[in-house]
Amino acid sequence: QGVRIPALGSFDAVPTRIRVGQESVTLWKPAFYLARNLAVNHNLLDHLPGNKELEPLKCSKVALEALVSRQKADGCIQGTVSLLSRCLGKGENVA
Repeated sequence: QGVRIPALGSFDAVPTRIRVGQESVTLWKPAFYLARNLAVNHNLLDHLPGNKELEPLKCSKVALEALVSRQKADGCIQGTVSLLSRCLGKGENVA
């Protein structure tokens, strides 16, 4: 199941087939798809997943795992998206 983070994009696993000897093996590789609004606003290539159903990020679950309040988790996620957008806008290294 993929996860969608509003205004940032989505994380998912995509199947990749490789040959190992005489056999073909499917590996699941992690993939990130930038949200359309960020891609358009910053003139980036837009590679969105096809018709795959994505689950919205559950901020309450993130907060529980991080041992912080739901508001703090939500604020951190929104702050990260905002920082990423500013860096992209200025052409800075987002790493």
